[in-house]
Amino acid sequence: MWVGQDSLCDLLLLVLFSVIAMVGFLGIFHFVCAAFLGCGVCYAKHASARSQGPAAQALRLVDASGASGSVGLLQVRTDNAQAVEFGTVCGLNLAAADVVCAQLGFEFGSVSTSPCSSYGGANLCGSPGSQVAMSSLTCQGGELDIQECAFSVPDTTCLGHAHDSIVYCGAGGSADVFQEGDARLLSFDGSPSIDGAGRLEIFHSGAWGPVCKSGFTVGAANVACKAMGFAGAQPSGGVSSCGDFAGHNYCGELAPQLSEVACAGQEADLLTCPYEDVDNVFCAPEESVLLRCAGIGDTQGRPKKNIAPQ
Repeated sequence: MWVGQDSLCDLLLLVLFSVIAMVGFLGIFHFVCAAFLGCGVCYAKHASARSQGPAAQALRLVDASGASGSVGLLQVRTDNAQAVEFGTVCGLNLAAADVVCAQLGFEFGSVSTSPCSSYGGANLCGSPGSQVAMSSLTCQGGELDIQECAFSVPDTTCLGHAHDSIVYCGAGGSADVFQEGDARLLSFDGSPSIDGAGRLEIFHSGAWGPVCKSGFTVGAANVACKAMGFAGAQPSGGVSSCGDFAGHNYCGELAPQLSEVACAGQEADLLTCPYEDVDNVFCAPEESVLLRCAGIGDTQGRPKKNIAPQ
Protein backbone atom coordinates (compact mmCIF):
# COMPACT_ATOMS: atom_id res chain seq x y z
CA MET A 1 0.00 0.00 0.00
CA TRP A 2 1.27 3.49 -0.85
CA VAL A 3 2.04 5.65 2.21
CA GLY A 4 1.62 9.44 2.07
CA GLN A 5 4.42 11.82 2.96
CA ASP A 6 2.79 12.98 6.20
CA SER A 7 2.15 9.43 7.29
CA LEU A 8 5.74 8.48 6.52
CA CYS A 9 7.08 11.38 8.61
CA ASP A 10 4.82 10.42 11.51
CA LEU A 11 6.08 6.84 11.29
CA LEU A 12 9.72 7.92 11.26
CA LEU A 13 9.21 10.21 14.25
CA LEU A 14 7.51 7.42 16.17
CA VAL A 15 10.43 5.06 15.47
CA LEU A 16 12.96 7.75 16.41
CA PHE A 17 11.34 8.50 19.79
CA SER A 18 10.99 4.78 20.52
CA VAL A 19 14.68 4.21 19.90
CA ILE A 20 15.64 7.19 22.08
CA ALA A 21 13.51 5.82 24.90
CA MET A 22 15.16 2.40 24.65
CA VAL A 23 18.87 3.19 24.25
CA GLY A 24 19.25 6.89 25.06
CA PHE A 25 21.18 9.56 23.32
CA LEU A 26 24.52 7.73 23.44
CA GLY A 27 23.02 4.77 21.64
CA ILE A 28 21.69 7.07 18.87
CA PHE A 29 25.12 8.64 18.56
CA HIS A 30 26.76 5.26 18.06
CA PHE A 31 24.01 4.16 15.66
CA VAL A 32 24.40 7.22 13.44
CA CYS A 33 28.18 7.16 13.72
CA ALA A 34 28.39 3.50 12.79
CA ALA A 35 25.98 3.98 9.90
CA PHE A 36 27.87 6.85 8.29
CA LEU A 37 31.48 6.47 9.50
CA GLY A 38 31.80 2.79 10.21
CA CYS A 39 31.95 1.01 13.57
CA GLY A 40 35.75 1.13 13.86
CA VAL A 41 35.95 4.90 13.36
CA CYS A 42 33.10 5.49 15.78
CA TYR A 43 34.73 3.35 18.48
CA ALA A 44 38.09 5.05 17.99
CA LYS A 45 36.53 8.51 18.41
CA HIS A 46 34.74 7.42 21.57
CA ALA A 47 37.85 5.75 23.01
CA SER A 48 39.95 8.80 22.27
CA ALA A 49 37.49 11.11 24.02
CA ARG A 50 37.30 8.79 27.01
CA SER A 51 41.07 8.62 27.41
CA GLN A 52 41.64 12.36 27.43
CA GLY A 53 42.98 13.87 30.66
CA PRO A 54 46.13 13.33 32.70
CA ALA A 55 47.18 9.79 33.53
CA ALA A 56 47.34 10.66 37.21
CA GLN A 57 43.53 10.89 37.23
CA ALA A 58 43.38 7.17 36.56
CA LEU A 59 46.12 5.90 38.91
CA ARG A 60 48.60 7.09 41.51
CA LEU A 61 51.27 5.95 43.97
CA VAL A 62 50.61 7.05 47.54
CA ASP A 63 53.26 7.16 50.28
CA ALA A 64 52.87 6.92 54.05
CA SER A 65 51.89 10.59 54.32
CA GLY A 66 49.17 10.24 51.68
CA ALA A 67 51.10 12.22 49.06
CA SER A 68 51.48 11.07 45.45
CA GLY A 69 55.03 10.37 44.28
CA SER A 70 57.32 7.88 42.60
CA VAL A 71 56.94 5.11 45.19
CA GLY A 72 54.03 3.87 47.26
CA LEU A 73 50.70 2.07 47.34
CA LEU A 74 49.25 1.63 43.87
CA GLN A 75 45.73 3.02 43.62
CA VAL A 76 43.66 2.98 40.43
CA ARG A 77 40.26 3.83 39.09
CA THR A 78 38.66 1.08 37.05
CA ASP A 79 37.18 1.59 33.59
CA ASN A 80 33.81 2.22 35.26
CA ALA A 81 32.82 5.80 34.38
CA GLN A 82 30.89 6.02 37.65
CA ALA A 83 33.99 5.28 39.75
CA VAL A 84 35.01 8.32 41.75
CA GLU A 85 37.00 6.49 44.42
CA PHE A 86 40.46 5.04 43.95
CA GLY A 87 40.97 1.38 44.78
CA THR A 88 44.06 -0.69 45.50
CA VAL A 89 45.47 -3.52 43.38
CA CYS A 90 45.74 -6.98 44.92
CA GLY A 91 48.85 -8.37 43.22
CA LEU A 92 50.52 -7.60 39.88
CA ASN A 93 53.43 -8.79 37.78
CA LEU A 94 56.66 -6.91 37.01
CA ALA A 95 55.51 -5.97 33.50
CA ALA A 96 52.42 -4.36 35.03
CA ALA A 97 54.67 -2.20 37.22
CA ASP A 98 56.44 -1.01 34.05
CA VAL A 99 53.10 -0.11 32.46
CA VAL A 100 51.97 1.72 35.62
CA CYS A 101 55.17 3.76 35.78
CA ALA A 102 55.16 4.53 32.06
CA GLN A 103 51.58 5.75 32.40
CA LEU A 104 52.77 8.08 35.18
CA GLY A 105 55.65 9.41 33.07
CA PHE A 106 58.51 7.30 34.41
CA GLU A 107 60.78 4.89 32.52
CA PHE A 108 60.55 1.68 34.55
CA GLY A 109 58.87 0.16 37.56
CA SER A 110 59.49 -2.45 40.22
CA VAL A 111 57.20 -4.37 42.54
CA SER A 112 58.07 -4.57 46.21
CA THR A 113 58.58 -8.07 47.55
CA SER A 114 57.84 -6.76 51.04
CA PRO A 115 54.24 -6.75 52.29
CA CYS A 116 52.46 -3.42 52.23
CA SER A 117 52.16 -3.58 56.01
CA SER A 118 55.91 -3.16 56.50
CA TYR A 119 57.26 -1.45 53.38
CA GLY A 120 60.11 0.82 54.43
CA GLY A 121 59.04 0.45 58.04
CA ALA A 122 55.56 1.89 57.39
CA ASN A 123 52.11 0.40 56.86
CA LEU A 124 51.00 1.44 53.36
CA CYS A 125 48.08 -0.98 53.03
CA GLY A 126 44.68 0.36 52.10
CA SER A 127 42.34 1.39 54.90
CA PRO A 128 39.97 -1.30 56.20
CA GLY A 129 36.73 -1.22 54.25
CA SER A 130 38.19 0.80 51.36
CA GLN A 131 37.84 -0.36 47.78
CA VAL A 132 40.02 -2.98 46.09
CA ALA A 133 39.79 -2.17 42.39
CA MET A 134 41.32 -5.28 40.86
CA SER A 135 43.47 -8.32 41.54
CA SER A 136 46.16 -10.26 39.67
CA LEU A 137 46.93 -7.39 37.30
CA THR A 138 48.94 -8.99 34.49
CA CYS A 139 50.50 -7.05 31.60
CA GLN A 140 52.76 -8.03 28.72
CA GLY A 141 54.76 -4.81 29.00
CA GLY A 142 53.80 -3.02 25.79
CA GLU A 143 50.40 -1.72 26.90
CA LEU A 144 49.82 2.04 27.09
CA ASP A 145 47.25 1.77 29.88
CA ILE A 146 46.67 -0.79 32.61
CA GLN A 147 43.07 -1.09 31.42
CA GLU A 148 44.51 -2.93 28.42
CA CYS A 149 46.01 -5.57 30.75
CA ALA A 150 44.31 -8.63 32.19
CA PHE A 151 42.99 -8.53 35.75
CA SER A 152 40.46 -10.30 37.94
CA VAL A 153 37.67 -9.29 40.26
CA PRO A 154 39.06 -9.20 43.84
CA ASP A 155 38.11 -12.19 45.97
CA THR A 156 37.67 -12.32 49.74
CA THR A 157 41.42 -12.80 50.37
CA CYS A 158 42.05 -9.38 48.81
CA LEU A 159 39.44 -7.43 50.76
CA GLY A 160 41.57 -7.23 53.92
CA HIS A 161 44.23 -5.24 51.95
CA ALA A 162 47.13 -7.39 53.20
CA HIS A 163 48.04 -8.16 49.58
CA ASP A 164 47.89 -4.58 48.26
CA SER A 165 50.67 -3.85 45.76
CA ILE A 166 53.57 -1.45 46.35
CA VAL A 167 55.28 -0.05 43.26
CA TYR A 168 58.23 2.24 42.85
CA CYS A 169 59.14 3.99 39.61
CA GLY A 170 62.46 5.24 38.26
CA ALA A 171 63.95 7.28 35.44
CA GLY A 172 66.31 4.63 34.08
CA GLY A 173 66.38 0.84 33.94
CA SER A 174 70.04 -0.19 34.26
CA ALA A 175 73.28 0.58 36.08
CA ASP A 176 74.40 2.57 33.02
CA VAL A 177 72.18 5.47 34.12
CA PHE A 178 73.87 5.83 37.52
CA GLN A 179 76.70 8.29 37.87
CA GLU A 180 79.80 7.95 40.00
CA GLY A 181 79.01 9.33 43.44
CA ASP A 182 75.21 8.92 43.28
CA ALA A 183 73.68 8.21 46.69
CA ARG A 184 70.65 6.25 47.85
CA LEU A 185 68.97 5.25 51.12
CA LEU A 186 67.67 1.72 51.67
CA SER A 187 65.19 0.57 54.27
CA PHE A 188 65.71 -2.53 56.42
CA ASP A 189 64.07 -4.74 53.77
CA GLY A 190 66.24 -3.44 50.91
CA SER A 191 63.57 -1.22 49.40
CA PRO A 192 64.11 2.52 48.82
CA SER A 193 63.42 4.46 52.01
CA ILE A 194 60.13 6.35 52.05
CA ASP A 195 60.76 8.36 55.23
CA GLY A 196 64.25 9.79 54.62
CA ALA A 197 65.98 7.30 56.92
CA GLY A 198 67.99 4.32 55.77
CA ARG A 199 71.33 2.64 55.05
CA LEU A 200 73.43 4.98 52.95
CA GLU A 201 74.92 3.50 49.77
CA ILE A 202 77.13 5.17 47.17
CA PHE A 203 77.58 4.22 43.51
CA HIS A 204 81.35 3.80 43.15
CA SER A 205 83.41 1.97 40.52
CA GLY A 206 80.30 0.59 38.82
CA ALA A 207 78.56 -0.83 41.90
CA TRP A 208 76.47 0.21 44.89
CA GLY A 209 78.03 -0.20 48.34
CA PRO A 210 77.43 0.93 51.92
CA VAL A 211 79.49 3.58 53.71
CA CYS A 212 81.27 2.83 56.96
CA LYS A 213 80.36 4.87 60.02
CA SER A 214 84.04 5.17 60.94
CA GLY A 215 85.21 8.71 60.25
CA PHE A 216 81.87 9.73 58.75
CA THR A 217 81.42 13.42 59.63
CA VAL A 218 78.37 15.59 60.17
CA GLY A 219 79.40 17.48 57.03
CA ALA A 220 79.37 14.18 55.11
CA ALA A 221 75.84 13.50 56.34
CA ASN A 222 74.66 16.86 55.04
CA VAL A 223 76.42 16.40 51.70
CA ALA A 224 74.86 12.95 51.21
CA CYS A 225 71.35 14.16 52.06
CA LYS A 226 71.61 17.25 49.86
CA ALA A 227 72.91 15.15 46.95
CA MET A 228 69.62 13.24 47.09
CA GLY A 229 67.57 16.45 47.07
CA PHE A 230 66.92 16.68 50.82
CA ALA A 231 67.40 19.87 52.83
CA GLY A 232 70.20 18.19 54.76
CA ALA A 233 70.69 15.74 57.60
CA GLN A 234 68.41 15.77 60.61
CA PRO A 235 69.73 18.38 63.08
CA SER A 236 69.95 15.75 65.83
CA GLY A 237 70.70 12.10 65.29
CA GLY A 238 71.38 12.47 61.56
CA VAL A 239 73.85 9.57 61.72
CA SER A 240 72.88 6.43 63.62
CA SER A 241 73.93 2.82 64.01
CA CYS A 242 72.32 0.50 61.48
CA GLY A 243 71.91 -2.45 63.84
CA ASP A 244 68.82 -1.32 65.71
CA PHE A 245 66.83 1.59 64.36
CA ALA A 246 63.08 1.83 65.01
CA GLY A 247 63.13 -1.85 65.95
CA HIS A 248 64.73 -3.04 62.69
CA ASN A 249 68.19 -4.04 61.45
CA TYR A 250 69.21 -1.85 58.49
CA CYS A 251 72.77 -3.17 58.11
CA GLY A 252 72.30 -5.56 55.21
CA GLU A 253 74.87 -8.19 54.24
CA LEU A 254 77.29 -6.17 52.10
CA ALA A 255 80.42 -4.77 53.74
CA PRO A 256 81.06 -1.02 53.29
CA GLN A 257 83.30 0.01 50.40
CA LEU A 258 83.98 3.54 51.68
CA SER A 259 85.17 4.78 55.07
CA GLU A 260 86.66 7.86 56.72
CA VAL A 261 84.45 10.12 54.59
CA ALA A 262 85.27 13.60 55.89
CA CYS A 263 83.29 16.40 54.21
CA ALA A 264 83.11 20.03 55.24
CA GLY A 265 79.47 20.20 54.14
CA GLN A 266 79.64 22.24 50.92
CA GLU A 267 80.84 19.50 48.54
CA ALA A 268 78.66 18.31 45.62
CA ASP A 269 78.84 14.63 46.59
CA LEU A 270 80.71 12.31 48.93
CA LEU A 271 83.37 11.33 46.40
CA THR A 272 84.62 14.93 46.23
CA CYS A 273 85.48 14.63 49.95
CA PRO A 274 88.51 12.85 51.46
CA TYR A 275 87.77 9.12 51.94
CA GLU A 276 89.25 5.63 52.00
CA ASP A 277 87.95 2.94 49.66
CA VAL A 278 88.08 -0.75 48.76
CA ASP A 279 91.33 -2.33 50.05
CA ASN A 280 91.76 0.34 52.71
CA VAL A 281 88.33 -0.27 54.23
CA PHE A 282 88.08 -2.77 57.08
CA CYS A 283 84.46 -2.44 58.15
CA ALA A 284 81.80 -5.10 58.68
CA PRO A 285 78.19 -4.71 57.44
CA GLU A 286 77.20 -3.91 61.04
CA GLU A 287 79.29 -0.72 60.82
CA SER A 288 77.34 0.74 57.89
CA VAL A 289 76.05 4.30 58.22
CA LEU A 290 72.34 4.78 58.86
CA LEU A 291 71.45 8.26 57.68
CA ARG A 292 68.41 10.37 58.55
CA CYS A 293 67.65 13.22 56.14
CA ALA A 294 65.33 16.20 56.56
CA GLY A 295 62.81 17.39 53.99
CA ILE A 296 61.91 15.67 50.73
CA GLY A 297 64.32 13.91 48.39
CA ASP A 298 64.87 10.91 46.12
CA THR A 299 66.20 7.85 47.92
CA GLN A 300 66.39 5.67 44.79
CA GLY A 301 69.81 6.80 43.63
CA ARG A 302 69.18 9.89 41.54
CA PRO A 303 70.06 13.50 42.31
CA LYS A 304 66.48 14.82 42.28
CA LYS A 305 63.22 13.28 43.33
CA ASN A 306 60.87 12.25 40.54
CA ILE A 307 57.34 13.43 41.26
CA ALA A 308 54.52 11.73 39.44
CA PRO A 309 52.36 14.08 37.30
CA GLN A 310 49.32 15.42 39.16
